[in-house]
Amino acid sequence: MPAPPIQDRLSPLFRDLAAGLFQQMFFWGKDVVHPAGNLFLRTGFEKRPSTGLTGTSCYSLPWQGGSIELHGAHAGWFGDDGGFLFVRPLGRCLRWLEATPPVPGEWDGGRYQRRADPDLHAAARPFFDWWLSQEASVLRLTQPGYREACFRHFKKLPKTRAWLRPADGIRWIEGLRDHPETLPRARRFTSASS
Repeated sequence: MPAPPIQDRLSPLFRDLAAGLFQQMFFWGKDVVHPAGNLFLRTGFEKRPSTGLTGTSCYSLPWQGGSIELHGAHAGWFGDDGGFLFVRPLGRCLRWLEATPPVPGEWDGGRYQRRADPDLHAAARPFFDWWLSQEASVLRLTQPGYREACFRHFKKLPKTRAWLRPADGIRWIEGLRDHPETLPRARRFTSASS
C-alpha cells in the first residue's frame, strides 16, 4: 500500500508537534531561570516587555532573514511574508500571514491560516533549524543531564502529558524538518525509528 500523500501526513504530524511544543515551552521556561543565567540571553536573544500580555516578556533573535519570537503564550519564526506560529492557548501550529509578528494574546483569525499543508511546513523550517541549534547550545552551556531533568520535572506536573524524551524529540524534529513523508507519529517514534 503506497504511503499517503504529504498533505494527508502533515496534519497529524503538526498535531504531534503542538504536543511537543507544550513540553518544549516548559523547557524554555526553565532555560530563562537557569542558575548560570538566562540561556536565551546567553545565546543572543534580546529581551523586551510584552506589548500584549501585562507583566510578561518577549525574546527576539534575528534568524534566517526573519526573527525567532518567543513568549510564554506563543513561539515562532517570522519573515517578510509571514511565518510559523505556535499558540499555546489554542494548542495549534499556524501559518502567520503578515510580516509583523503577532502581539502576545492577540491572534486575530484573519491573520493566520490553520491548514497543515506544505506551505506551513515550509514556513516552519527556519523555526525547526533554530530549535535544533538552540538545543545544541543548551547542551553545550549546561551540565550533562540538564534537559533530562527538565523532562522529569515536566512529567511530574499535574495535568501534563509528557511527549518524547529530549533526545528523541530532537530526532523527531529533524525528521519533521527533513523527511515528513516517512516520519512516524510521535507516539510510535523511538530512537530505532530515526
